[in-house]
Amino acid sequence: MLELDLLLRDFLDEGYAALDDAGRHQFDAMLDYPDAVLLEWLMGRIQPADKDVAQLVATIRSTAAG
Repeated sequence: MLELDLLLRDFLDEGYAALDDAGRHQFDAMLDYPDAVLLEWLMGRIQPADKDVAQLVATIRSTAAG
């Protein structure tokens, strides 16, 4: 999914390095979700139920917006 790839690429280029070990682990775990779910989260159409995932999604979204 091109849109998802672009959002995640921007985050990997600009924001991933700022994550601590727990954040990097959470990011890796987040990638186990289906692409369609990830895209809905990153586009802001639905919110993750898990608060840690929701915080990471917000971080990724803010990186993409910047």
